[in-house]
Amino acid sequence: MIPGFYWQTLETEDQKCQSAEATISQVCHTETSLVLIGRALFLNPLAMHHTLELMWRSSLDVCGIRFLYPPQELLTNFAVSKSVMHEGEHSHQPVLIMAFRGPHANSVWQEITGPSDPQLARRTDPASINALHCHGQDQPLLYSPRLASLVHLGLCLWFGGRIAKNSLSTIQDSGDRGVSCSHLLNSSPASLCATVKADIFLLVSPVVGPHCYSYILSACANTGFSLLGLQRVQISRKQAQSLGLTAKQVAAFCHAPTVLLAGEQVELSSHCLVLLMRRESAVKHCSRLPIGLMNELAAQGLIGSIRSRFTDVLGPHVCFHTVPYSKNHHSILGGLMWTVPKCSHMVLSKHTYPSCPNAEQVVVLTLTGQNMVEKEMDFLHKVLKGDAAGQEGFELLALKWVPKLSQQQAQELSPFEIGEKEWQNSVQSLTSTPALVMALRRVRTFITLRRLLPQNYPGNLHVLMSPTPETAFRQTCLFFSEAELVPDHTSRPLLKFLPPHHIDTPGLRSQSLYSYMTVGPEPLLTLALFKPGAWRHRFGKILTIIKQNGYTLVGLRVLLLDSSVANALIHPPEQQDPIEELELKYLSSGPSLALGLLRVNAVKRLLELMGPEDPVEARTIDQTLWRAQYGSDSLHNGIYGSPSYRKAVEDIKLVFPEGVCCSETSVMRHEKVSCLHSDPEASLDREQLHILRTADKDMFSPGFGQGPLVSSVLCQTTCLLIPSKLLQQNQPPLYSELLQRLLRTGCHLMAGRLCTPDEKQRQHISEILRPSVGEALLSEGPCLIIALQADNAVTCFNIILESICRERPDLKGVTMKLLYPNSISKAVKLLCYLFDDLCLDSHHRVTPP
Repeated sequence: MIPGFYWQTLETEDQKCQSAEATISQVCHTETSLVLIGRALFLNPLAMHHTLELMWRSSLDVCGIRFLYPPQELLTNFAVSKSVMHEGEHSHQPVLIMAFRGPHANSVWQEITGPSDPQLARRTDPASINALHCHGQDQPLLYSPRLASLVHLGLCLWFGGRIAKNSLSTIQDSGDRGVSCSHLLNSSPASLCATVKADIFLLVSPVVGPHCYSYILSACANTGFSLLGLQRVQISRKQAQSLGLTAKQVAAFCHAPTVLLAGEQVELSSHCLVLLMRRESAVKHCSRLPIGLMNELAAQGLIGSIRSRFTDVLGPHVCFHTVPYSKNHHSILGGLMWTVPKCSHMVLSKHTYPSCPNAEQVVVLTLTGQNMVEKEMDFLHKVLKGDAAGQEGFELLALKWVPKLSQQQAQELSPFEIGEKEWQNSVQSLTSTPALVMALRRVRTFITLRRLLPQNYPGNLHVLMSPTPETAFRQTCLFFSEAELVPDHTSRPLLKFLPPHHIDTPGLRSQSLYSYMTVGPEPLLTLALFKPGAWRHRFGKILTIIKQNGYTLVGLRVLLLDSSVANALIHPPEQQDPIEELELKYLSSGPSLALGLLRVNAVKRLLELMGPEDPVEARTIDQTLWRAQYGSDSLHNGIYGSPSYRKAVEDIKLVFPEGVCCSETSVMRHEKVSCLHSDPEASLDREQLHILRTADKDMFSPGFGQGPLVSSVLCQTTCLLIPSKLLQQNQPPLYSELLQRLLRTGCHLMAGRLCTPDEKQRQHISEILRPSVGEALLSEGPCLIIALQADNAVTCFNIILESICRERPDLKGVTMKLLYPNSISKAVKLLCYLFDDLCLDSHHRVTPP
């Protein structure tokens, strides 16, 4: 028996990257197998062509082929069934023997051929060779050994010989004339041939979203390509021309796609993903690779997301483009695949690294190991795309392939502390394997990613995550420059609740991701409107829950909605139909309480706190939801909240046109939301020219009942000022508890607003109240001003406060800081100075004499 088989490696003109980082650090599962094909198959042109087509589609390369008339004894020793060769009138039947190699070649070939029983093959593998071309189990078309030992035996048997030197070969031509020719061979040719490995670039266009990248990496690995490096780049038209892109491809590869998100057209990133890969016969497989990748994405149900990014005809070459490796192409694409930022000393104490689970957070996920592209891609699919349970995927900001981690990088990625015994071993293990490092973003990112991690985490160190915002920032700085962090807005479910992703105002830039990670997201504005009948007796409680949920009160106004304001608030901008008469009647039936609120993720969080629009549905979900507490039915649902960031800005400008009471942020500056530095409604002229008088019966609206809320002859109206020092106190907000208790004693709120008096206004208010103490208490900053009405509300207000403090001694300190008039004349002056009028159901009104 021939002792072995022989290879001949063929040199090609295809190039390889000579960079030190371009090394294959993954285990390649390239196998060699063979098949014996009988005449029933190779004499059928269509069947044979289909067989070769399936081999090519499966990334298998033919490395040896022989056409023989082997004796039956030799076939029997090789365990080949006689029926394969269809022995008949001739003692020796022709056999076509093919050797092929590729990733997992043996198992892939078994899938191509299917079960040997054609009936079974038609049920389980209807597209296999046996299902389509075999007519019976007693007439098999081919034979391929399954065991590795039989494969090796077959290769030695059929491809183990060499042509001897100075041998004489006889070639039979079509005229049956024997032609002899002598070949003087300088070396002995091998029977099996393979080509040297070569490199290619795979370009993935921007129309393919980052949530598809894990499937692309997995599909490339399954077709035998080894990953050497990757990067995301923007390609210009000139570069596209040098890379051989057609005019149609330029439209996809060089332009940022635009998609409809949350009712707005959003321009996405124009970055392409570039993969540097290596395999045998790499250039030959280039033409098939885009089609195979497109089929894989279609099988995963991702074509719809791609089609939303590209309005023209979608095809494989719109999404993918392959280029043979060359130094010129490498230079055109930037040549920065393995570049990491220079290590610099970071003064971590200067940053706070805020943890805001309800806002978007950045986390670093690292996959390591020789076979990570094969073994860990299922985990990455789940991370980027989400799971079947409806869990939303992560937004991929950046990714980098590191062929070998440095000592510093391994120390930073190690999940163990320096003092732990596993730390040293983990660092040594990490420095010996490649790594795929990714920066991800989503809401509650750390909590969600921990749930997805293997139960034995950190286990074999194949999956690692940054455990805290601080380590996420350090690892991000270690592997990525800020330019490499590219948002993917299609993977951001909070997008409609956030500011625009780009700001074009001169001199103003959007918040950088590095700044976002160290300082935290900027607080946003939103509007909460408590509808008539839902708030008057719960005013203090409302201010309490606002504070407890992390909101800062930056605007407060008691107002009566007219039809135009109500329609602009309640209905989205795209709905032009006027508000329904029944709803308008309800909204104009009494005063509403408008609150301007500020906090991180303000819009989304408010909608979560309110719950469904139908209070009945809200009560079935959670009794603590605001609409469950303040609403009765879908019409009288108690509260309106801005449904999106864009609508929140419009609502704030509509209800608080003069501005809000807080420091200006860059987002407010961009949206042209003013910040109050004085009280626009305070008026010295009104104080001098107006009086407070009892309302006549004809001044009451039919929708407000038969008369004022307080109709006693002892009714008095006072003005209560809550200065900035009380408003800015931490939880619990005792001033709101005091207000709630005042309402329980019979006081009724007739007007109110939040303002920021300037120095002159503060001095004037202090002169009206208490010249010395008032000036000290009424400091700079927002001030809550409310008008309260009750029997003897002015003359007996001290007695009312004392009765409250007897029940709640902890409120004594709050009452000492309140500002209010101690006489009716001062109350009238203050009310006329601060308010242009009171509610329509008030016993008193601010009017000219």
